[in-house]
Amino acid sequence: MRAKVIVNPKAGRGKAEKAIPVIRKVFASSKTEFDIYVTKEPGDATNEAKRAVQQGYDVVISAGGDGTANEVVNGIAGYDVTLGVIPCGSGNDLAISMEIPRRIEDACEVILRGNTRVRDLGRVIDRYFVNAVGIGFDAAVAKTVNECFRSFPVRGIPLYVLAMFKTLLQYKDCEACVTIDGETTINLHPLLIAVGIGKTYGGGIPIVPYAIPDDGLYDVCTVEALGSFEVISKLPKALKGTHVSDPKARFIRGKSVSIQLSAAMPLHIDGEVFEADSMEFSIIPGGLQVFHP
Repeated sequence: MRAKVIVNPKAGRGKAEKAIPVIRKVFASSKTEFDIYVTKEPGDATNEAKRAVQQGYDVVISAGGDGTANEVVNGIAGYDVTLGVIPCGSGNDLAISMEIPRRIEDACEVILRGNTRVRDLGRVIDRYFVNAVGIGFDAAVAKTVNECFRSFPVRGIPLYVLAMFKTLLQYKDCEACVTIDGETTINLHPLLIAVGIGKTYGGGIPIVPYAIPDDGLYDVCTVEALGSFEVISKLPKALKGTHVSDPKARFIRGKSVSIQLSAAMPLHIDGEVFEADSMEFSIIPGGLQVFHP
């Protein structure tokens, strides 16, 4: 194993930076050949992952949050390289999906044991993703987190709930047309649309609780627009994954997803926020090899 560890020092409000000595100690004691690279700016993790591939590393490890992992994936996608994840972020939904322990030493040991499996790789707006994409209200919440709550002293689901209340005050929906596999079409005013490979986003919210990360299919959840009171009253269901029985929620699986919106809306791709009014999703079954317990 020749490993490149890419650390985002700002992830988890500095948790990743504090993890560097621990990572170095665990890997050095294993006599594994490794290098640690500390990112300096957005996009740096993708560029360093690409360099690692060119330099012959067969393992690239993301030490950060979901956004860092997404950048790394966009650097190694399409190559015979295994992804390792050391969760140091606020949400860590990819680590949840991969069953990676939160303790830094334990996450490192998962990689060093060398057990691997494949998971599906998604692509939308010319970007790869490995866990989930959200469009609409949930993406607006992610945007609120990034813009207003970066230094807030809570994380995970509590942080998501705080950002949700702030977002409710200004959110406006639009019209959407969602087509699955070119056959099933759903027209709606969505509160949100989620397209998942993994089950959770937002720090553990099981938005598509039956998703299987290596079945070659997306799990899609659409939720009709709700009033503010309804959003608040139904939130406990979403947090537990029991929104599957809600009459305004619809779930469907498919290999390809097309979404057309009447206006540009925020979307989050593995937690990173973008904006678009048209999205074409494709999936690469088993397109990414990862370390797994």
